[in-house]
Amino acid sequence: MDQIIQEFVKLSEEKKVPPSQKKVLQAAIQLFAGQGYASTSTAAITKEAGVSQAVIFKYFKNKEGLLDQILNLTIENLLPKYSDEFVAKLQDVAGHESFEEFLSFVLHDRFRFMDSNQDVLIILVAQLMVDETLMKKLENALTDKFWFLTKIIEELAGPDAKLSGQDILRLIASQMLLIFIEEKRMGLQLSGSTVEQRLEQTRQIILAGIYKIN
Repeated sequence: MDQIIQEFVKLSEEKKVPPSQKKVLQAAIQLFAGQGYASTSTAAITKEAGVSQAVIFKYFKNKEGLLDQILNLTIENLLPKYSDEFVAKLQDVAGHESFEEFLSFVLHDRFRFMDSNQDVLIILVAQLMVDETLMKKLENALTDKFWFLTKIIEELAGPDAKLSGQDILRLIASQMLLIFIEEKRMGLQLSGSTVEQRLEQTRQIILAGIYKIN
């Protein structure tokens, strides 16, 4: 089970979400990630959850309302928490390592995060590509972390960097998204050694982009 889904369950318990509603949320995450939002029917969700379709109509109104609740809980409650934890890690690493070592740490840490939360992230990435409002919500939830990270990156990258901290962060994010899409959406199975090779290639691509290495 994804780390985010475990937190989802914990959050649901704290908010005293009825068991049937929680089952529907978990089933929807699994099916939306596995076969896509458009291809998943409310009947399939309730069958997977072991409840009647009336549960969806009672708590979510429809499939769109169900998706909205999953995304809102993720963006408003869970991602900020994980961002705080990530920033705390970076603050510790930033004072002890070179930029190249720092970058390697970031790539490996974010790969592990993506690998541990693939179902929810597949849903989130798919919706971000088609929903500008959702992108604004994500930006608003993480804006303070974004600027803090750019400051750390600029300081570590040093005066020889040809890109701003903001552009470096975007470059890192885009490269990690590419790996995620390759592995999770295109169905490529990467072994441990292949992952290491892919992350090292990504590190070299990012460094070349930052310092304009030919």
